[in-house]
Amino acid sequence: MSPQHSNREALIDGTLRCIEEKPSESVTARDISAASGANLASIVYHFGSKDALMAHAMEVGFNRWQAELATAMGDLGGATPAERMGRVVEHLQVEAKRHQGLTNAFLAALARAPHDSELREVLARAYSASRESVAALLGLGKDPAAIDAAALLLATFDGLLLQALMDKARPVDAVAIWRGMQRLSELAADTESD
Repeated sequence: MSPQHSNREALIDGTLRCIEEKPSESVTARDISAASGANLASIVYHFGSKDALMAHAMEVGFNRWQAELATAMGDLGGATPAERMGRVVEHLQVEAKRHQGLTNAFLAALARAPHDSELREVLARAYSASRESVAALLGLGKDPAAIDAAALLLATFDGLLLQALMDKARPVDAVAIWRGMQRLSELAADTESD
């Protein structure tokens, strides 16, 4: 017998469904209540506000996405870092479309974050976890340079999401990302040999 699904979890799941169906700024507490099967008062009881629930749901959504990514990658024990990176980029290209609502909600949250300390805290916590999981997934290690490399990759992906949002004719493209990273790698190698 599985444990009963709590109102808190139902609210998170309902919020994630809502942001996949409509822009996050259009999601109301009533929408979340209807999608989750929980009453309106439970939003305040569990999270303090609808905005806090939305921020927490985004964090959970990205954690789930990262777990899906790790599962989809399977055993990469014998793969080189370049092979791992190629597999991750290909997977992200497909999954970014499936998680379009979540990525749009995230991009909207970035615009609000400078004015919302609770949202900044949630995003900072999510980024910290993401840096560590990306470094582990790619086999980069746990040292500061590995975490820095993961941060750079996350910043690249976030920037590409923004560019794809502004220019629908230029979606996140795994081949283009890989080609660009190879060019940067060649540039770094040339610089080291000088």
